[in-house]
Amino acid sequence: MREIPPKDMPVSVIVPARNEAGTIARVIGSMAAMTAVDEVVVVDNGSSDDTAAVARDAGARVVAEAQPGMGHAIRAGFIAARNDWVMKVDADLDRFDISRFSRMIEARAPGTGLIKGLWQDPRDPMPMTRYLVMPALRQMFPGLEGLQAPNSGLYIFDRSLIALSEITGGYAADLDVMLRVHAAGAGVSEVDIGRIDNNPRDAGHYSAMTETIMGFFLRQRDLRITREIVVLANGAEQVAGGCLGTIAGHARAGGRVNVFLDRAEAEAVQILRAALQAFPTVRIETLARAIAFRPVSTASGVLVIAPQQALEVESALRPALDVLAGNAEIDVQTLLLMPDDAAKEPLGADEGFDIARGLQIKVDALQEMGLPFSGTSQREGFAVRPL
Repeated sequence: MREIPPKDMPVSVIVPARNEAGTIARVIGSMAAMTAVDEVVVVDNGSSDDTAAVARDAGARVVAEAQPGMGHAIRAGFIAARNDWVMKVDADLDRFDISRFSRMIEARAPGTGLIKGLWQDPRDPMPMTRYLVMPALRQMFPGLEGLQAPNSGLYIFDRSLIALSEITGGYAADLDVMLRVHAAGAGVSEVDIGRIDNNPRDAGHYSAMTETIMGFFLRQRDLRITREIVVLANGAEQVAGGCLGTIAGHARAGGRVNVFLDRAEAEAVQILRAALQAFPTVRIETLARAIAFRPVSTASGVLVIAPQQALEVESALRPALDVLAGNAEIDVQTLLLMPDDAAKEPLGADEGFDIARGLQIKVDALQEMGLPFSGTSQREGFAVRPL
């Protein structure tokens, strides 16, 4: 079956809106007129005016999101969209030549997962972008440092690449989408869409945004979302007992996880797949596929997790471990050893990981597999070894 090139795939347009009854109809009409667009979804974010009714009359599908905040609104819209390629635009752009947004649609290409709309406003010095977002990217996510408009809220992306339900609910939502696409291994680019006369912002607005966005960047840096995790294990039960909290937390943050299993007990593997199925950045394969592993081009390094037994010469996992260690293309930063037996307590940890983000996923999977869990343990412990 021939794959459809990205540039030929249909597009859903998402328009978050709060009290935009006066402008929303023109935005909807302009977007719906584009050839590639086959639906416009307006997310009514608690409007007190007729935004929803006007949007419906203009031909949009309306989704209600009562929880205030841009992140909550766009997350609801992205989930509701019926196409993988989704464009996010603002509801107050009625004075702008929206037809230029088609440039983002036309810029889609294989390997690219997100295209930002690069716009100019001579009245707007873009302090957030120049003094916070761009320096943060240079320091924390250098693979994105070449972007001129990383903070642009006008973009199109392939929603199948990321876990939509995990997008942050605050000001940093657009940045979160971009970082998740980048961590997933897809390219991020931008295209000039001309001039937009932006509404002036006061110092208080920028101050509040600065606190939110800086906090977001610091959290993402600490989570190391661009580091890939490779797990070598005898079976799914070993993964659930030894490292599921760690890898589930990494996947929730947007990081890539590769699990290679020597044994494939159907029921246990099915439970593990179900536990992680919400995360497009996770793959579970047979151990034989581990020798072909290569990190994505956007990866900042590789963390390998394996049971203690993997270091033994006769272990079925040892050849895969040796391949990873001997491949110069793979920047293996650390080897973490988990218990051989999924039912055992964690090792007396050279290094421990807080698994709060993945704890419930781990608990549920262990319960379904009929394995014990110490309800007092909020961490997974590992012995650290050179590889």
